[in-house]
Amino acid sequence: MGGQRLAGLSIVVCLAPDSSADLVTAIDTAMAPFEAAQGFAPERDQWFRWSVEGGSDGHGFRILPGQEDDPRLVHDQAHRRDGPRPSLPGMCAGGPRGLLDLAGPRAEAAAAAAQVWDLFHRLPAELPAALPLEHFVALPENQLPRPPVVVGADGIPFAPDPGRRRAERQYRAQPLLRHLHDALFFTAGAVGQWPEILPWFSLDREQYVARRVEETRRPSELLTLDGWWVELGYPPVHGSCESLDDCPHRAGRTQPWTRADMAAYLEGLSEDIIIVRLRGRV
Repeated sequence: MGGQRLAGLSIVVCLAPDSSADLVTAIDTAMAPFEAAQGFAPERDQWFRWSVEGGSDGHGFRILPGQEDDPRLVHDQAHRRDGPRPSLPGMCAGGPRGLLDLAGPRAEAAAAAAQVWDLFHRLPAELPAALPLEHFVALPENQLPRPPVVVGADGIPFAPDPGRRRAERQYRAQPLLRHLHDALFFTAGAVGQWPEILPWFSLDREQYVARRVEETRRPSELLTLDGWWVELGYPPVHGSCESLDDCPHRAGRTQPWTRADMAAYLEGLSEDIIIVRLRGRV
């Protein structure tokens, strides 16, 4: 499972409404069946420590307008060295589902994506069509010798490629791409990352918008209200069972969930169910 492969993970934990009386204990109890080095089956060996995080770095939840001062909202735990970590305006690490704007970010991304797609397909009538990145990579002026391998601060070796970097600058400097990138709604509506974005626009408008909406679903694990650990790409694991093979609860829960499945689960919870984002260390 991912808990064994990664140095850290993000997980959303779902808790009963009365958990707010002692949130830390409630989270600890819910997470306990998946604590690492406890002799559990490998699929339940997931984390060594966790903390409530998400409001201060923008990876948590958006608060519904007018609910920002509700005392039931959950904010990041203080850092053991740096002290308190205030939430960004309009953000939090969790709270009752009815106080959180789960659908708004996707609706905004969909609207922005439609604008980006429309602009891209309108601009060729006004500006020269953009050439693909590989055109610039192949230019003789960009066939530069690569310098020796460098070891970064993280100990990982990499080989800088000045020719490709110059090709990427030339690619981005094309009038159509520069105009697109400068649009106010580009960041909210763009699918994929630089350097190469042209292939995304071979999708039709509906597909492009759907891809952007899917990107807004932050990748994370999910711990359901009834004790299922859900990770993208893997069958859900129940916290009361020794292993997948011996689990009697698996009827209808054998297939991996998608990001859309996770989002639909959270949005379908009762408004008083508490959901909290954690950072786990593994």
